[in-house]
Amino acid sequence: MPFDGVLTHFMAEELNSRLSGGRIGKIYQISRDTIILQIRAGGENYRLLISSNASSPRIHLTEKQYETPDNPPVFCMVLRKHLSGAKVLGFEAAGFERVITMEAEATDELGDRSVKKLVAEIMGKHSNIILLNRDNRIIDVIRHVDSQVNRVRELLPARTYMSPPAQDKLDPACEDSYRSILGGLKESGRRIENYLLDKLQGFSPVLCRELCSRALVDERKSAADLTFDEAARLVGALHDMMHTLLNQGPTPVVIQDSSGKAIDFHVTDLVQYPSRKHYDTISQAIDSYYQSRQLKEAHSQKALELVKTVGKLIEKCERRLSINVQAYEENKNFEQFRLFGELITSSIYALKKGMNSARIRNYYAEGEEYAEIPLDPHKTPQDNAQHYFKRYGKARTAFNYAKSQIESLKKELLWLESVMLSIESAEDNNQLQDIRLELYEQGYLKAFPKKGRKDTQLKSSPVRVVSSDGFEIFIGRNNKQNDRLTLKSARHEDIWLHVKNFPGSHVIIKAGGRQIPDSTLEEAAGYAAWYSKARSAPKVEVDYTLVRNVKKPSGAKPGMVIYVNYNTIMATPKAPETADD
Repeated sequence: MPFDGVLTHFMAEELNSRLSGGRIGKIYQISRDTIILQIRAGGENYRLLISSNASSPRIHLTEKQYETPDNPPVFCMVLRKHLSGAKVLGFEAAGFERVITMEAEATDELGDRSVKKLVAEIMGKHSNIILLNRDNRIIDVIRHVDSQVNRVRELLPARTYMSPPAQDKLDPACEDSYRSILGGLKESGRRIENYLLDKLQGFSPVLCRELCSRALVDERKSAADLTFDEAARLVGALHDMMHTLLNQGPTPVVIQDSSGKAIDFHVTDLVQYPSRKHYDTISQAIDSYYQSRQLKEAHSQKALELVKTVGKLIEKCERRLSINVQAYEENKNFEQFRLFGELITSSIYALKKGMNSARIRNYYAEGEEYAEIPLDPHKTPQDNAQHYFKRYGKARTAFNYAKSQIESLKKELLWLESVMLSIESAEDNNQLQDIRLELYEQGYLKAFPKKGRKDTQLKSSPVRVVSSDGFEIFIGRNNKQNDRLTLKSARHEDIWLHVKNFPGSHVIIKAGGRQIPDSTLEEAAGYAAWYSKARSAPKVEVDYTLVRNVKKPSGAKPGMVIYVNYNTIMATPKAPETADD
């Protein structure tokens, strides 16, 4: 997250142009390290968010509504006392340092006008929010820093505020800096990316890489190894970047990954990334980025909870399966106990109490074969025979029970693994909600927050892809979608695909009355392999057949089907290039 000095500089300019002259209204502290000031300026209402959170320090305008605690913290009460109703005089950034100071004129207890300062230090784990009086004495600070934390720079009430120590770096907007950069190249053994980071004030690693990208210079190359042309291009890229920013203004941008998720932001167009979304203001870009990030974090947390739940269910199922397999193996020779009982009964006249064993001819076997039968010397021959008949009955019951349980548990385990795959592949909360509903309906979750019929209906849709031949391909994201897609949406002449012997999505090729070519079949098979547990394999077997050949057994869990008259194709797992939700 590059909330670097360059971005901070232009953020201060944006806030100054929008909020100067405005009035501070309500003040909230929405978390331990984040505050929101409501400001009325230019006939509009704004919400200024300032956060000293170590992982996401920032200052910007936000359009998001946040929940506020019933009992405001002490720092919030201090801000309300000193800044409520104050007039915003302006915002200032010290060069390209990551510090923004807001000055506001307020009325004190005696009715006199006084100037207060609110300082936002955006410096990673050292970030802070400090309220100062006009003499730069600290009134209060959101995170107290005493001598045990920092012996040089205490941040405590009544102390004189000291600015963060200035970094000995070059001003990127100064022409003289360019000569210094060129002059120091040959003396440095560092990579060019790190060299620029050491030299330029306010530049983050992402901005240094952007300079290298624009100058067509490999950022991993040693600074000392740069040619004259490469060095000239690098300085030229820096000059052009700063000239554009200072004269034409920033170009707020959010960087996106291949799925459209926000992964970064800045005030200049980062051409090193192929997917970018532009915004009118820096605040809009930052607000969008953090809302996307918060949704992603919330999704990750919910997914993690489901992963733990289903993981425990899988472990329990595997333990039960192991116990039953052991019982199956221990009792699979139950017929031997019946044989021993019958052989003892057939030769009971020749046996007597006190014998440890008996060698009796097995009249069930062909030829002359004898069975060596252990006996309890404390029991009569009749009691020994009854003992084996009882063992036979118990072993047969245990064997048959274990056999049925093994079949049932294998199906349950396969279904649970398919649910786990769905969780790991889920991209939003709607898909997780569908999985949660599936677990609830199958009795694995004790409670599900139902408010009406809509809450028990699918909230997500299958992936839709159009093949290179123009055929629609639909891919289920979870078991309930698989059922709906295969058993309700698909027509009998459509093609159904599923990876062989692994949990995975149902894939449907819509025939639409046309003959489906091999190229489309191969594409769909690749998607079926991708949306399966066998995704990491180089080649995967995928079964395909007409939808009419796919049936759901009575009482089967969601997504579990049987199919006949199928063919198998070897496919390379491939993610859809274009998917329509």
